[in-house]
Amino acid sequence: MKRIFLLSLIFVVGFWGQINAGEQQKPRVIVMTDGEVDDRCSMVRFLLSTNEVELVAIIQTNSFFQQNGWSSVKWLDEQIDAYEMVYPNLVVHDSCFPTADIIRSKVYVGDEDSLHLVVSNNFAPRVPGTEPVIDPSGWADTKGSDKIVEVLLEEDPRPVYIQAWGGGNTAARAFFKLKSQYPDDYARAISKVVMYNIWYQDGAGNYIEKYHPGVKMLVSRYFNGTWDYGSMAFTHTFVLNDVKNNHGPLGALYAQDYISEGDSPAFLFTLGNGLRGFEDPTWGSWGGRFYKMEGSENVYRDIDKGSYLRWIEYANRDFKTKLDWCVAEKFSEANHRPVIRVAGDLNRTVSSGEHVVLEASVSDPDDPNIDKLWSQYAVLYAQAGLTKDDFINNVKNWPKTKSSWWQYKDAGTYDKMIKIKSMADSKAEFVAPVVDTPQTIHIILEVKDNGAPALTSFARFVINVLPQVKE
Repeated sequence: MKRIFLLSLIFVVGFWGQINAGEQQKPRVIVMTDGEVDDRCSMVRFLLSTNEVELVAIIQTNSFFQQNGWSSVKWLDEQIDAYEMVYPNLVVHDSCFPTADIIRSKVYVGDEDSLHLVVSNNFAPRVPGTEPVIDPSGWADTKGSDKIVEVLLEEDPRPVYIQAWGGGNTAARAFFKLKSQYPDDYARAISKVVMYNIWYQDGAGNYIEKYHPGVKMLVSRYFNGTWDYGSMAFTHTFVLNDVKNNHGPLGALYAQDYISEGDSPAFLFTLGNGLRGFEDPTWGSWGGRFYKMEGSENVYRDIDKGSYLRWIEYANRDFKTKLDWCVAEKFSEANHRPVIRVAGDLNRTVSSGEHVVLEASVSDPDDPNIDKLWSQYAVLYAQAGLTKDDFINNVKNWPKTKSSWWQYKDAGTYDKMIKIKSMADSKAEFVAPVVDTPQTIHIILEVKDNGAPALTSFARFVINVLPQVKE
């Protein structure tokens, strides 16, 4: 399912997409979940994504909507047990999946005290930019908050992506403790945090904005209507056929009959699909695209629904494939993403008017799955009077991948389209525009395989265009 491309020096891409110098280590992730029904659906997808991140912790918390939390109910234990049952198959397809015992060792209980919430039906106290009404200074530490403190105090300089699927009060307490008890380490520790919030669900967000402005806060609102109830009308069949039934015990625990995953954008933001969105929230990826709020030091809001909707098909094909892995005992029984290898740096600086060449090569870990493909095309071949043998002969001549190069204009600062010349799918060329001030242009290499379901890998090239030097 993949072939083509080469980019100016050789750079190895990981099994699930390309790796550049800044992505050789997987994003470090802490999940905070209030155990709501959509969290339970998102957790199924997240557990099947743990091969793509460095899981640091899963912390059970509460929120305005789930004021007492759900740690007393063993829903998470049941999911990890089900994950353990499919783990032998998962590692056939990617050895990076952690064992169930490793995941269990990273589960903590955080703040589930309903007194530590903003419980007013007035939504205003939970909107970015408003005055905080909570004060964690008198709260007790929890195992969850102490884990956050421990991780941030480590010498490891990599970002820590804290995801608030529910409330953020556990993180608020951790940040307070860092500031009050570790003043010499506070600035260094807090600067590592990128906190992705699915709404502000307990008032902690406003507190963090004001008292811990070194935390990069991402606030998602448009998940609503894209990854939750807005998908109800058109995802029932997908969930019934490709998630809950005939895909193993983990998929069977999916709690709804439609895509009910309001929290999934928080971790989709960190996945290694090659879009590199987690490097900068303004770049855009499966987890949405964000803009910096005016007047705020470090708070970002999502642009619109479209910044999520454009990627949903890719994400769901990926999800379906991993559910296939749950029941596929052999590598050949399921599909796998194309692997892109690029030559040169994914970030480049060029001068106005410079001729720019981007090259890449793609490999495909799979041979065509004849039976799956035949199930899609059998009717068409029968109508044409052709047989399965005819189909098999044709498949041998199919290209394994289809590639395209395109400019992601919204992600860059250059506000015009450039003309990209694609050369036999193996490289792209363009002339850098003449600019008066430095501008960025984002070029995406998109590679889609011919498997079932078809999977897509990406490579994002960020081109920094400088003005011509005046003599």
